[in-house]
Amino acid sequence: MSLRGAWAASLLLLLPATPAAARTVVAQPRGAVAAIAAAAAGDTVVLARGVHAGPLVLARAIVLRGEPGAVVDGGGAGSVVTVGASGAVVEDLALRGTGRSVMRIDAAVRVVIGAGVRLSRLAITDALYGVYGERADGLVVDACDISGRCAPGDERGEGNGVHLWYCARVTVRGCHISRAVDAIYLSFAHGARIEDNLIHDCGRYGFHTMYCQEGRLLRNRFTHNVAGCALMFSNHLEIRGNAFVRNQGARTYGLLLRDCSDGRFEDNRIAVNTIGVFLDGSNRNVFRRNLVQDNGWGILMFASCAKNVFASNDFVQNDYPVALDMRRTDNRFDDGREGNWWSANAAYDLDDDGSGDTEFAPVGAFAFLSKQLPDLTVLAQSPAVAALGVAEQVFPALRPSEAVDRFPRMSPVPMAPDSTPAFKGDDDEPRSGGRALPGAVAFAVLAGLGAAALVAGGGWRA
Repeated sequence: MSLRGAWAASLLLLLPATPAAARTVVAQPRGAVAAIAAAAAGDTVVLARGVHAGPLVLARAIVLRGEPGAVVDGGGAGSVVTVGASGAVVEDLALRGTGRSVMRIDAAVRVVIGAGVRLSRLAITDALYGVYGERADGLVVDACDISGRCAPGDERGEGNGVHLWYCARVTVRGCHISRAVDAIYLSFAHGARIEDNLIHDCGRYGFHTMYCQEGRLLRNRFTHNVAGCALMFSNHLEIRGNAFVRNQGARTYGLLLRDCSDGRFEDNRIAVNTIGVFLDGSNRNVFRRNLVQDNGWGILMFASCAKNVFASNDFVQNDYPVALDMRRTDNRFDDGREGNWWSANAAYDLDDDGSGDTEFAPVGAFAFLSKQLPDLTVLAQSPAVAALGVAEQVFPALRPSEAVDRFPRMSPVPMAPDSTPAFKGDDDEPRSGGRALPGAVAFAVLAGLGAAALVAGGGWRA
């Protein structure tokens, strides 16, 4: 061999080997485990139509895809699919039959220490946990249908729909989740994006966070849960364009905030809940352009809250628009220029500037008392309570709290169209009637009743 040929051969030896082309393998039932074990990173394993026995383990960054009708059944033991490789994809499969161990966290898909994993178009049934992620940064759960084992409203049930721990920048998008204790539970999951999901009929919370910062909750619908959304020890959140509707019961909430601060809550519909918004230990949050309608309590806020601002919202036909357990407060119901629209406010605007000429006190004496003594709520629509409301308007010294809206709007705030996923049979449109009459009319009704009683008792003669 010439010197030139030897030199060329040595160069060829130094060049990196060309990677093998990615393969696509179709696995028949009973062949899934072997096909996955033989697959190299970048390969695609397609599960043929039929029932494939789990558990399946993805230890390399492969794509696991199902043909129409492909099912993976865990047989009631452990997790059905376990992913331990960054960049793996699981899509277009039906998964069912997890184990029942909460300690092991038996899940339909379990992702542990793998970044950038994508789970798409999975139909998950009969699962203790639908998706469990641990240290799975960048995990994406997209267009999945998850139904758990928890009966609606049963807080003693077990297992969550999507349960994520110590993950960053996760996305849960376009999913339909029901019959879990918590549909989506996040713990130490920072920068999460939860959007366009339909969540209903869960045992406890539709969405539950613990110690999660800078998350975004966008265009989701939470309905028929014990609480639509429970945010705890989580700050700098963006909650926008969601519907929290028909979450009702002895202690149910549309939106619950516990030790959550510096968040923005905008363009949400909070309707037909026992308590629309509950705040405890939560500060410096801003609520704008929200519709708070047909709830028992519109806003229920504890004395542990400070410097929250409510402006440009519509409070419509709530039994108690606002209830506080404090007389003095620095929580504000206007932003210094614009307040809210209150259906209970019989306002007038002589200077035609769009704001009422007198301030409105949203916290009534009866709401204040019933907050301390809940049994009093049976008297909520009684003539005595209506008379008390009239007296508060005439004599401001009777007001139980200094919380006022200094610029109450004369007309409702235009709301953005509802762009949350539709839920069949969930009618959260405005409820007609059902409110106590405004001040002067209520006073006239009471006066008429009193006169009628005098006539009937013979105590007055023409």
